[in-house]
Amino acid sequence: MRDLHGKVGLLTGASRGIGLHLARVLAARGMRLCLVARSEPGLLQLARELKASGYECMTMAVDVGQRHALEALVQTIESQLGPIDVLINNAGIEHMSMYETMPLDEIEQFIDINLRGPMLLTRIVLPGMLARDSGHIVNVASLAGLGPVAFGEPYAATKHGLVGFTRSVRASLKTRGTKVSASCVCPGFVSGEGMFEDNRKRTGIEAPKILGTIPVEQVARAVLKALEQDSPEVIVNGRPIRPLLALGIMWPRLMEWMIRILGANDALYGAARADAALRAPAITSDVPQQRTQ
Repeated sequence: MRDLHGKVGLLTGASRGIGLHLARVLAARGMRLCLVARSEPGLLQLARELKASGYECMTMAVDVGQRHALEALVQTIESQLGPIDVLINNAGIEHMSMYETMPLDEIEQFIDINLRGPMLLTRIVLPGMLARDSGHIVNVASLAGLGPVAFGEPYAATKHGLVGFTRSVRASLKTRGTKVSASCVCPGFVSGEGMFEDNRKRTGIEAPKILGTIPVEQVARAVLKALEQDSPEVIVNGRPIRPLLALGIMWPRLMEWMIRILGANDALYGAARADAALRAPAITSDVPQQRTQ
């Protein structure tokens, strides 16, 4: 979808982090946006900024983990802005934890927001896109959806699911010969603002040196690239990572050994220990003080 001017876009997770910068990039391309997030104050501030620059947008405070709210969301957008041309599933949650102590409702929340919400929204908007033979869906996943992430089991599982879902939707669309398409963007550790920055402040986590960090603006540009060039999958990382991912597919045990030797999971382990201490100090007595090999 090379020409985005005048297109109607639905962007979730728009109030901060990647979503904030992505909204600015898409508005500058002339898109008419519906900005969605759970936090209304952040949305309203962004909307004021965009409207002051002459861009058209509307806001809706919606929890994408709530199914009943999604159909109403799409109906409202289409009544006020018109049919949805672009859906960007960007909303998500992330933190490192000891899985065995994570509350069950928290695991369900990961699934609802990171995976169930995008799948349901895609299902809701896809019939209209197919009827018009035009549209594009971009799912913002993560490098965690392409490889193992210690102490991030729910996050990695949902992002793996989102990557697989996108690949399958795209394969179905390409087989049918429609002009509707789907893409996936997989960022690494995003610096400056967003979920990783929140976790860094909360637990002291730092990005593994083997991966590095990326500025949030780079992720926004990657989403724009996926839209305008119909890219199947865009990886955004501070250092080249595809060779390591390919290695993991061919020789999983070798990749596991390399990750351990390079200490890639040490920072995540430290963050999980810090999270355990913040949740319930008594839990730390059961947490090993040395990393197991």
